[in-house]
This record gives sequence, structure tokens and C-alpha cells, in this order.
Amino acid sequence: MLNKPKTIDFTEGPFAKKIIRFVIPLMLAYLFQQMYNSADLIFSGNYIGKEASAAIGASSMLITLAIGLFGGLSVGMGILFSKAYGAHDFASQNKLGKLVIILSISVGGIFTVLGLCLATPVLSLMQTPQDILEMASSYIRVYFLGIIPMVLFNMSAGLLRATGNSRTPMIFQTIGGAINVFLDWLFISTWPDGILGVAAASVISQTFAAIATYLYYLHAKKKHYMTHRELGDLADWKKEDYDVPASMRGMVQAIFALGLPVGIQNMMVTLSNVFVQANINSLGVDAIAAYTDYYKIELFLYYPIISFGQAVLFIVGQNLGAQKYDRISESIKTVLKISLPFVAVIEVLLFIFCGIFYVIFSPQQEVVELGKQITRLTTPFYFFYVFIEVFSNASRSLGKTKSAMLVSVICFAVIRAGVLVILNVTGTLSIYTVAAIYPATWGLAGIWYFIIWKRASKDIGKSKKIAFENIDENDTLENNNGKI
Repeated sequence: MLNKPKTIDFTEGPFAKKIIRFVIPLMLAYLFQQMYNSADLIFSGNYIGKEASAAIGASSMLITLAIGLFGGLSVGMGILFSKAYGAHDFASQNKLGKLVIILSISVGGIFTVLGLCLATPVLSLMQTPQDILEMASSYIRVYFLGIIPMVLFNMSAGLLRATGNSRTPMIFQTIGGAINVFLDWLFISTWPDGILGVAAASVISQTFAAIATYLYYLHAKKKHYMTHRELGDLADWKKEDYDVPASMRGMVQAIFALGLPVGIQNMMVTLSNVFVQANINSLGVDAIAAYTDYYKIELFLYYPIISFGQAVLFIVGQNLGAQKYDRISESIKTVLKISLPFVAVIEVLLFIFCGIFYVIFSPQQEVVELGKQITRLTTPFYFFYVFIEVFSNASRSLGKTKSAMLVSVICFAVIRAGVLVILNVTGTLSIYTVAAIYPATWGLAGIWYFIIWKRASKDIGKSKKIAFENIDENDTLENNNGKI
């Protein structure tokens, strides 16, 4: 695995085959991760009891919020690294690689302390039942001991994916998931407190994936693809057009400028989903079960779509770094030509055969029928989500992360919450009106993101420079002369 480079250079040649090579491992990584995440609930529910499953479920919101926030910083790191890779700027690659360790320990450490100190108060504020509060708090405290390796894995995987290597993070993530499943079984059968064993299994498996991925990055940096371009070697390469900050301070500012809006967006959308779920809960047990199964089944569409979005993030970044601006629009068109038919096939299959999946999850006929209606109402409109992921990630690579955050917060949090309030007041809240909110807001967001992208892409040709807000101009323009 280490003897052959798995990187993809998106700055040269046709895009189509390279995009497919990049996206397939990403899809598999997401699907495998979902399977392994389900293992915690399966083991705890079957071998510890329903209280353990409930405790893990009650903790999931805090974990999702944390992952959403530092996941945004990983996006910022990935955008910068893809530009440095496209420019063959070894000095910036080296500095960003070191910043992965620094940010993982600092940001991850802050989240770890917050998790240890605030687990019980926050769970109490979320009205976690008293009979599972202590169990949920214990689970959170142990799980948050793995936040540092979780941040390290996300950022290290971002470095590799920025070079087009999506295979290696998938391999280590899959191995880590298998370790997690084995340790779930081992710890539950041997530890007196099984739920702590489940949390410990997650920490150990995530630590393995993080260390293995970062060590691979260090190896590949020396052996394969992190090559140094002397700035004077290419007459057409002008440092004044290059927007990756030269100093570490500037890099940190850029990472936060690019990534923090993404993290805030993730948190706001997650919180809005809590409000949506509260309204679903008011519709009864069958509606809750149907939507629970729907959220699992839609992943067959969601994961491929976000995989294509991730490809756009790094393709645009590489070509910005290489200053091949004419290839950026071409890459967007190619991604759409591949992703839209691919997603359309899955849409058709789910529209026709979704009942089979609902029977597997919930054999109750009432739940199956409700689930089929929800899926058939929303599935035809998932092409809007393709536009959301493609144009939002392209805009983020161009530095428009605040604009992207604004669109998502308004469409997926504010508007959805407002419509739900209106539906409650007018007495028209039902499983169908709730389901209709999703494609309506997808369509609005997709159009809005397209407008942002069109405006941002016009600026590329004019200035040939993507500015970061709140960053010292000297940090952006300073020449990287190979010094660390």
C-alpha cells in the first residue's frame, strides 16, 4: 500500500476518470463508517439493554455538534492544502502538516475538557431521563477522550484527500471500524460496565485510524508526491497571485476563516434538526419510526452526493493553487455530468424499491407505508442536493465560506423552523407537510448557491486572487522560500 502513490493530479488531463477514482473510495468510507457506527447501538441494545442504547442515543447530539464544529476546521485545512499541492509548494505543505498536530492537540484538547466538565449539565439541560443520565454522562466522558485523535484523523484525511488520495483514509477508517466492532464485543463481554467498553472501543479504533493516517502522510510526503517547486523555475508562476499565507499565523487565520463558518453552519443545522424531530415526535410513534428509517435509507443518496461535493472542494483548490483558472468551470461541469445521472439512477431505484428497505428496518405495515410515502415525496428532488454540494463546496474553495454558511443557516434552519411554526399554528402539520419542507428548502438553497458560485467564479478571471477576510495582506503575499 505504501509503495505506490495514490494521489490524483486534477490540474492536468481529463477530469471524468479521475473524479470517479476519487469519489468511489469516499462513498465506501462513508457507508462503512455508518455500518460501524450502527454496531455500537446493536451491541449495546442486544447485550447491555435498552437503557444503554438510549444513553448512547441521548449522547449523540453532543457528539454531532462537536464533530460538526471541528469538521469545519478540517475543511479549511483541506482547502489550503489542496492549493499548496496544486502549486507544488512544499514549504506550505510542510507547515500545514505540522499545523495538523498543533490544531488537533489544541482544538481537540479544548473539546475534551468541555466534554468532561459539561457532559452532565448539558445532558440535564436536554432533559435526558434521570434513569439514564449517569450512564449517558459516563459514555460522553470516555468518548470525548477520543476527540483529539478524531480531529487528527479528520485533518490528516483532509491532507491526503486534498492530493486526490481518498483510498488511504478509507482503508484506515475501515480497519479502524473493524477494530471497533471487535472491541465492542470483547469489552461488553469482559467489562463490568459495558457501555464504558463501547465508548473505549470507539476511542481506541479512532486513535488507530488517526495515527495510521498521519504516519502515512509523513511517509508519502517524503517518498511520493509532496515535491518542491522552486519559484524561479517557472516563468508563468507569479507569487503575487498565490493566496496561501506563508506564515503559520496566517495559515491558522486562513483555516479558521475558511473552516469556522462551516463548523457554525453544521452546528446550526444540527440544532434545527432537533426542532424538526420535536415536531415529528408530536405526530406519534408510527411517524417517528417511519422518519427514523427514512433517515437511514436516504443515506444511499446522501453519501454519494456529499462525496461528489468533496471532490469539487479539492479539484477547485488544486487548480487555484496551480493558477489554472480555466479548468475550474470545466471541472464543475464534469462533476455535474457524472453526479446527476448517478444520483438519478439511485433516485429511481429507491422510489421503486424503498418498501423492501423499510420492511428490513420495521416490519410493521403502518410504518412501512408511511415510510414509502415520505421517500416517494422527497426522492425525486434529491438532484437539488447535488447542486447544493457542488456549488457550495466550489464557493468555499473560492473563500466564500461566510456566504455559504448564510445560505445553509437561512434555508435549513430559519426557514424550516418558521414553516414548522406556521404548520403548527394552522393545524396542518403532518408527515407529508414535514416531508415537503425538505425539497422546498433544497431547491431554494441550490439556486442560491448557484448564484454565489456564478458571482465568485467571475471574480477569478478578473483578479486571479482569492482573498481571505481578516488576514494580514503581508501573510498572504509573502514568498514561501522553502524555510519552515
